[in-house]
Amino acid sequence: MEIIVTDERDERFVEFCRSFGCVVDDPQVVLLLNRFGKVVGCASFKVYDSDSCEITTLFLNSYDDREKIAYKLIRQLEKIAMDYEFKSVVVSFDSREDILVEIFEKLDYQFVDELLAKKEFKSLI
Repeated sequence: MEIIVTDERDERFVEFCRSFGCVVDDPQVVLLLNRFGKVVGCASFKVYDSDSCEITTLFLNSYDDREKIAYKLIRQLEKIAMDYEFKSVVVSFDSREDILVEIFEKLDYQFVDELLAKKEFKSLI
């Protein structure tokens, strides 16, 4: 599997999002997960506030290794966010029953209100 770092203008991302009924046109940092030349997952984030970014998409085209693929994409987004010197990352859900809630909780995201979860990056200083 190969992770490709790109942006919201990448046609592979545009087409993959459309296949889920979603159109993303805000400036984003985008990750595409490629397996055997085919995109099997994508994730992206955008600026949320001066200290945080927000994960705005996480689409997985495979039921096989779904959790493993999600972890891989989220962890890579977090690394890039830290490189951009964000102090935290947030993700919002439509409901607490969202199938991805458990994955984010396993990755140390804490709910700060009913539908918004946040992960603070630990400082090395």
